[in-house]
Amino acid sequence: MKSRQEKKEIKVKDRRMARPQIFHVEDVKKTVTVQPIEILKIGDCEVSFPTPNNVALFSSIASKQLQQAINIHASLFGGKLKKSRIIEVKDDDVPRLFNYLECIQSSVVAIYTAIESFCNIAIPENYSLTVKNQKGVTEIWDKAAVERWHKTSDKISTILPEIFKSKSPKDLIFWADFKNLETIRNDIVHQKTIKKTTETEVDARFLKKLLDPAVFNVIRSGFEIIKFFCEKDTSHAYFPMGFCEVQLKPIVIDSWQGNFELIRASGAADA
Repeated sequence: MKSRQEKKEIKVKDRRMARPQIFHVEDVKKTVTVQPIEILKIGDCEVSFPTPNNVALFSSIASKQLQQAINIHASLFGGKLKKSRIIEVKDDDVPRLFNYLECIQSSVVAIYTAIESFCNIAIPENYSLTVKNQKGVTEIWDKAAVERWHKTSDKISTILPEIFKSKSPKDLIFWADFKNLETIRNDIVHQKTIKKTTETEVDARFLKKLLDPAVFNVIRSGFEIIKFFCEKDTSHAYFPMGFCEVQLKPIVIDSWQGNFELIRASGAADA
């Protein structure tokens, strides 16, 4: 990871960590790199660790589960789905099939959750959206209202392009796959029942989409969405690392005093 402004390499142990921050302290004429940390009280114990980036965590889950799903799918079906007219999963293979379904559904839900988190951190705190409702009344929606009431696909296609002054990803080749990702995720999370002739059954039609190898590219489209917007602002403090080149923009402060507070000296609670 490189910072063009500082012209030096900043190394991190894990890309799932929150981005480091660079402070230029005027009174001492020094530049210091700081890693954000969390200090949590659990019972009587104080636990401290580097702050994670939630988008990166869910993206990592999605990536790992996708690879496992691809491996299991290949071992179960190989090229049989295109060559065979009938495939019956034998009893001995049912556990592997269910393992596949666990992995592929986990990947779908995780990457969509990453995108939802990404949209919310990308919207500035002072953002507002002016819209006219069905009665012709002008409404002003703040960040919280947009986060709660706007569909994720609407945030991605209209709101984020407005914020980052970019074209909409709707025009890109992976958009159709992303819309399928959204549909499959909703089918998984909000499973419904269907009325048959004489009885009601759980609607499991989405399983067909999960078994189709095309679902792999559907999931990959989620990573493309995140990458698309990460590239629009490579120095955004809350964006995950690992999707594109990362730049760290120095924050200029007059002095340490008044800007930072010592919580405890390093190692003080380790005894």
